[in-house]
Amino acid sequence: MNVRLIDSVINKLERVSQKSDNRYSALCPAHDDGHPSLSVSLGIDGRVLIHCFTGCSTSEVLRVLKMEYRDLYL
Repeated sequence: MNVRLIDSVINKLERVSQKSDNRYSALCPAHDDGHPSLSVSLGIDGRVLIHCFTGCSTSEVLRVLKMEYRDLYL
């Protein structure tokens, strides 16, 4: 079964809400998040973009998810 690249990220998150076809919000796993502050989207080039509006780095989020940067690319 072929899973979309973005699905491999959002399937590991909690309280995921789809905002548009390729944009989601979720609780950030890198800090004690009471309100979804993590944005996960699909870039024009096909890579998964992760941004925590509270300030956690992509590296911190990936570490908690047990993922690596290469997991965000095709």
